[in-house]
Amino acid sequence: MKPQLILRESWQMILASKVPSLLIVLLATVMCAGTILTVGRTVATESQIEDRLESAGSRLLVVRDISSAGDYLTEQVVAATDGVSHVERAVGIYNAIDVVNGQVGGGGERVPAWGVLGDMENVAQLTSGRVPGPGEALVSREAMLSLGLEYPAGWVHHVTEPGLNDLNIVGSFEPKEPFADYGSGIIYAPLSPMPATSLQVILTNADVADEAQIIVLGIIDGKAEELRVESPIGVAALQAQIMEDVTIFGRTLLVGVLLAGAVLVAIVTLTDVLVRRADLGRRRALGATRDTIIGLVVLRTVIAACIGVILGISVSAALTNRLEAMPPTSFMVGVGILSIIAAIASSIPPAMYAAYRDPVAVLRTP
Repeated sequence: MKPQLILRESWQMILASKVPSLLIVLLATVMCAGTILTVGRTVATESQIEDRLESAGSRLLVVRDISSAGDYLTEQVVAATDGVSHVERAVGIYNAIDVVNGQVGGGGERVPAWGVLGDMENVAQLTSGRVPGPGEALVSREAMLSLGLEYPAGWVHHVTEPGLNDLNIVGSFEPKEPFADYGSGIIYAPLSPMPATSLQVILTNADVADEAQIIVLGIIDGKAEELRVESPIGVAALQAQIMEDVTIFGRTLLVGVLLAGAVLVAIVTLTDVLVRRADLGRRRALGATRDTIIGLVVLRTVIAACIGVILGISVSAALTNRLEAMPPTSFMVGVGILSIIAAIASSIPPAMYAAYRDPVAVLRTP
C-alpha cells in the first residue's frame, strides 16, 4: 500500500476509534507535560545551581601575607597573577582603614576605606568621575550618605592611620562581585605601591582552582607558613558532586515518566487492536501485508501522540514560564521527540500481534 494511502487509512482509524485516540492524545500530553514540569524543573534548577556555584564569589582565591615583613604581594606579583590564563582578574587589597569627611574632621561619621593595588576596574564599576590616580579615591553611594557628601567630590581624612596622606575623591563606583562589601565605603589607589596585605584572585572557573592555586603560589614564591590561602577547591568538589546528583535524579525521573507513559499507551493500543480485530483480520484476508497492518497501527498511534506532544509542550511551557522555572527550548523539544519515540516503541508489540494473527481465525471469532 502506498504511504499516502496508509496515512489516510490511519487517520480514518483515528476518527473511527475516537475514545482510544483521545486516550492516546491525553496520555502523550500528560507524559510530555509531566516530564517537562518535573524533569524540566530539575533542569532549570540545575542551571540555577550551576550559575550560583559559578558566581565570582565561588571562584575567589585569596592569598594573605601573614609574614612579619609583609612584602610578598608586590605590584609585580599582582600584575603577573592578573595575566595568568586561569585568572579572570586579580587585585591586591590593603587592610581597611577608617576615614571621615575631611571638612567635618575627627568627629564625623567613619566609613571604611580599602586600598587597591592593581587595576581598579577589577574591583569596581565607575559610575561618575574618573579612575583615581595615586592618592585618590572613589566613593560608593552608601558612603556618600554616611559622609554627608552631596556629590562624589571632596576629600577624606584618615582616622586610624593619621600618618597617611588625605585622599581626594574623584568619582563614585558600584562594586563588582565578589567585592559587594566595598559598597559601604571607599576604595583608593595608594600614593606609593607598597605590597598589599591580601591578593584577591577571581578564577575563570572553579574547576581550575587546584591548578591555578599552584601557579599563583609559584608566582608569589613565598614560604608556606607565611601565607594563608583561602581556596575554592572545596567549592569545586562540592559543585561537581551536586551537579552529578541532580543529573542522576533528573535522568532517573525522565526514564520513569516516559516508561510509565509508554506502558499506558501500549495498553490502550492493544485494547484498540483487540476491539478492531475483525476489521484488521478483514484487511489481511483481502491482501493487506503484515507490514501494512503494522504501519496502520503504529501510524495512528504516532499521529495521536504528536497531537498530544504539541499540547503537552504548550501547556508545560505556559506553566513553567508562570513559575519562572522554564527549561531550555532544546530540552522541551527533546522531551517531545522522546515522547513520540516512546509512543512508537509502545505501539509496535500490539501492531505485531495484530499483524501475525491468522486472519481466518480472527474472522471466525464472533
